[in-house]
Amino acid sequence: MSKAESQNHRRLFTSRVFLAIFLLISLYQYVSAGQVTWITSSFRWIESSARSIWVDPKGFVSDSADSVSNYASDAVDSVAKERSKDEPFIGPAKTISRSDITWSAPAYDLSGRVVKVTDGDTITILDANQTQHKVRLYGIDTPEYKQPYSRVATKALAGLVEGEGVGVDVKDTDSYGRTVGVVYKGNVNVNLQMVKSGYAWWYKKHAPLDDDLRMAEERAQIDKLGLWAEPDPIAPWEWRRTNR
Repeated sequence: MSKAESQNHRRLFTSRVFLAIFLLISLYQYVSAGQVTWITSSFRWIESSARSIWVDPKGFVSDSADSVSNYASDAVDSVAKERSKDEPFIGPAKTISRSDITWSAPAYDLSGRVVKVTDGDTITILDANQTQHKVRLYGIDTPEYKQPYSRVATKALAGLVEGEGVGVDVKDTDSYGRTVGVVYKGNVNVNLQMVKSGYAWWYKKHAPLDDDLRMAEERAQIDKLGLWAEPDPIAPWEWRRTNR
């Protein structure tokens, strides 16, 4: 290759070309899905991968290979047998085959189908290995049993995820042994949606720096959505402190 040809080859990968590719991918996702999420997903995958490599490099390589294999297998199965959206809810007592599990992007720490909605901020999911995981939604808190809007919040969460395939960005494990994380159904951040709709509080104590939850709560308060329609709603943590 001549020097001139080499220079022309390098010019193909200028910052303008990368910017054009970036804009085309973003435009395509916005037109097809209504929002741009691939950037966030990419950073989530990098964060998750870096954490796994740091903790167990050999295990990361092995788990990655298994994930790719499982993901490909489930993709083929889902084409052969797509579940109807109107199919009745499947309870935890019934065994669900691998083809019935709706997988999220491999970047998620945990994926599976929601088999139980305990309350407005707690669900149980069943993964492809038939293992149940109780998940507490990170950064939000919903009314306790006997509080106003307790049943409404539970019903709202069920309407979003019951029987659906979800992905979980795991943050921690709480004192009850539950997985704490951000739940996603497709491109929807379920935790954030519960606050946006006025069915949950932003749990400041456990997510003090989450500006998205803070702003969602402020908007719900201004619009008097859900529990904010009440004249003086009591935060769940305050209710627990006075009723125990």
